Amino acid sequence: MTWFNPFRIIVPERDKPHLVASRSYVSYGKAELQDKLDRNPYSYLHVINPAGTGKAPFKRGSEAFYGLVRERFDSFLNRGWLTADDEPSFAIYRQASQDHTCTGVVGIMSVGGIQQGRLKLHEQTLEKREKLFAKYLDTVGCHAEPVLCMYPDQDAKGTDTSAWLETWTAAHRPDMDFSTTDRIRHSVWLVHANEAKDLGPLLNAIPALYLADGHHRIASSLRLADKYPDEPSKQDVLAYAVPASQLAIRSYHRVLRHPGWGITQWEHAFDSLSDHLSWERIAEDAPAPSAVGCVHVHTPEQSWALAWHESLRTTGAVDAEVLQAHVFKPLFGIEDARNDPRLSYAPGTLDSATLKAKHGTQPEQALFELAAVTPEQLMHTADRGGFLPPKSTWIEPKLRSGLFIHEIR
Repeated sequence: MTWFNPFRIIVPERDKPHLVASRSYVSYGKAELQDKLDRNPYSYLHVINPAGTGKAPFKRGSEAFYGLVRERFDSFLNRGWLTADDEPSFAIYRQASQDHTCTGVVGIMSVGGIQQGRLKLHEQTLEKREKLFAKYLDTVGCHAEPVLCMYPDQDAKGTDTSAWLETWTAAHRPDMDFSTTDRIRHSVWLVHANEAKDLGPLLNAIPALYLADGHHRIASSLRLADKYPDEPSKQDVLAYAVPASQLAIRSYHRVLRHPGWGITQWEHAFDSLSDHLSWERIAEDAPAPSAVGCVHVHTPEQSWALAWHESLRTTGAVDAEVLQAHVFKPLFGIEDARNDPRLSYAPGTLDSATLKAKHGTQPEQALFELAAVTPEQLMHTADRGGFLPPKSTWIEPKLRSGLFIHEIR
């Protein structure tokens, strides 16, 4: 069964991809969002956020609100700002920044393949959000941003796929090539299925893909497919598959509000955990943890390095999981890391010095600085049917809305 396939892809008009493609509207501050909406009539923000920065005429999340989204989408189609080729295609998509380049394939994954285990998951989802996004898809009728997947590329099947992509992109000029103000270059090659007869078999020979970002969208798409079993267009999900070695996984750190401990109290607490970890004092300007199995703790008075014993390193558990089970729960009684108000999270988008200055210098607050989860840990977790703790990974590339669209109506 082929489960990763080309499709009738909708993309921005040839001269407008840099104007149409947008980040999620929640990633903009209010003033920045208003500026984008005022100055750029082509931005896909006008579709996904039809109320602008003012009060929506309908409650956000309601069917009527999503109807406005569909109206804006139809308007973009009718004006020719979004165009489609009726011939099924893949898109090869490359994101390149100063320190990271990623090249992968945009296609559609069949729900049947997902249900057969061809897509491995590592996060739990919330039923409320599943239902909300299923309603969104049902009303709006399109996927406007792919879920992000990775494929193992240390074996022949993954290596052959990556080699095909590199050969194609070296031999052809991109159909879209633009840079955004965050200094990321976006290059797109649209490849008709009859031009890429070898690509589909290569992708489908890979035993499984691993979902990196988009768990709620997958769960919602499965709900929609179950609701409309006889509608073929609703039996697929838009996806971007990249080699695991090119995925950038950054840390997600923990910020703990604690009871105002001093150095002695912290070190007595670490001593009480000697069955699971060792510790030592480190300089305030020590470099960030470079490997899993080590966590740095920063308070305004002192910094420490915690190292898990070998027995914990060999379980396959990620540092956030070990930290929760063997530090936060026994020392602070934190049972639910997702909802405990004493815990907050800092994505690893800041360098270590800035991170410590922002979160490790406040009174009655401690920063737990973690190394990034590895692709191998993520795949191992998914293979054993496990789930990563909440806020374990900050994964890039971050994909733009409106650059690739799959209509399911």
